[in-house]
Amino acid sequence: MLYSSSKGNSAYIKYKNDEFLIDCGASARSIEDSLQQLGTSLANLSAIFITHEHSDHVRGIHTISKHFDIPFYAPEKSCDYIVHQLDPKSTLIPLCSGSAISLNDTALCPIATPHDSRGSVGFRILVGDEKVGYFTDIGHLSEGVLRGLSGCKRVVIESNHDIEMLKNGPYPYPLQKRILGDMGHLSNELCARLIPHLARHGSRSFMLAHLSEENNRPEIAFKQSLNSLTENGYQVNQDSLDSLHLQVAPPRGIIELI
Repeated sequence: MLYSSSKGNSAYIKYKNDEFLIDCGASARSIEDSLQQLGTSLANLSAIFITHEHSDHVRGIHTISKHFDIPFYAPEKSCDYIVHQLDPKSTLIPLCSGSAISLNDTALCPIATPHDSRGSVGFRILVGDEKVGYFTDIGHLSEGVLRGLSGCKRVVIESNHDIEMLKNGPYPYPLQKRILGDMGHLSNELCARLIPHLARHGSRSFMLAHLSEENNRPEIAFKQSLNSLTENGYQVNQDSLDSLHLQVAPPRGIIELI
């Protein structure tokens, strides 16, 4: 994870000959600086996959497309918007929910997610023999999201807001209603309910992502998911083969999914 909040999101994945991003919701310079810290560059990317067209997921898209020859993949319904943000010479490939995209050594299957954008997807990623789930911007736990996450050993999952902080915070009521709605964002409470279910289906490592900087705190999100796991009989972050790992992605700054 390079960036993860309501203000900007971007994740970097490398496996064998493939290097790619999921989302580019920070400036091109900031993303390049982060990649340089990892010993790579935008110039080395095989692709950039976009979850949806909101600015905190595509902020760097114009500058990146202007200076780098990288194909972009985006949900089909988002493409009409995203194409106008790209440099004219860029390649934009529509994503269809359930239809996998194969690179050299990895494959990504986009799964439609319930969010108030033109189109929105999460990704079930095949890396060698392992499946990784990447799902943020989820208004509710749809059947597609649950299927997409089931069996993923490592999971990046949204834990966007604390419900009481949101209700008593600075956001106007219409925005609160949008975030709390079925096409908004996943709360700490719903995320915490989901994680033990995923653990029962093979998930071993969780990263809580896309936390609101106004309506959440890392320690609150972590504690709620931790309590849910321990109440269901799981050990977390223990030096044991049977333990689970739980992390919180910071708004900015590199953190590796264990």
